[in-house]
Amino acid sequence: MRDCPTPRALTLAAAPLVGAAFALLVGLGTTPAFAVDYARVDVMGFSANGSRFAFEEYGIQDGSGFPYSNIYLFDVDRDAWLGGSPFRRRDEPDYTTSPQAEAALQRTREANRDAAWNLIVSAAITGHGDTVAHNPPTQRGIDPHRMSATTLVETPDFGPPIELRLSEHKVARPASCPDDLGEIKGFRLTLSFKGKTRILNDDARLPQSRGCALGYRIDRLVLHHPDDGRASSFAVLVLVEQIGFEGRDGRYLAITGRL
Repeated sequence: MRDCPTPRALTLAAAPLVGAAFALLVGLGTTPAFAVDYARVDVMGFSANGSRFAFEEYGIQDGSGFPYSNIYLFDVDRDAWLGGSPFRRRDEPDYTTSPQAEAALQRTREANRDAAWNLIVSAAITGHGDTVAHNPPTQRGIDPHRMSATTLVETPDFGPPIELRLSEHKVARPASCPDDLGEIKGFRLTLSFKGKTRILNDDARLPQSRGCALGYRIDRLVLHHPDDGRASSFAVLVLVEQIGFEGRDGRYLAITGRL
């Protein structure tokens, strides 16, 4: 994911993983069946100066079987979406086989990337950065609320470590959330680096964009060290488990800043 030439080259970088998922469905039957839905992630990376960051989440919606793609672009220093972001697309194609579903998902992703392209270009997103730690939802035997990593991929035994810690807490239930499927939760996230700890997020209430959140895990830490002397940029991706159509779904949010 480091210093890739253009974000278009990253568009379908994860397509083989998608194909593997659909191949599993083929083994289970000729018609795709969708239960829970944990989105996949394509980290599009930072701009060269580290001031912008982007990622895409995509997948097949549970229940409906509709393909979707959500592209998020961030102002790193403000930890806020860029104007015009996010780009959300969900299509409603008619298909009966897993290969057709895979093709529909790729078309949805391409169309959404085309819609976001002008902002991607103006934000100068060119794939800079490294994922220095990653705890996917399939990982077992680790603490999903804690992550520790060093900062340099080239020399991983050197450099001060970064530690992330997340804790969950109950928040007021939004009116749109059913009251019989578990507590609605917010989270507190801290980052410790060079002897200092700061709070990156601490929910007093649940943002509307997060849906009906039931739980969280730290998914990955992405870093970029600009060549122009600016402080290193970071993006923390947090997996949000939400109430879905047929069970828990997984969606992602990012928190950005400078070290």
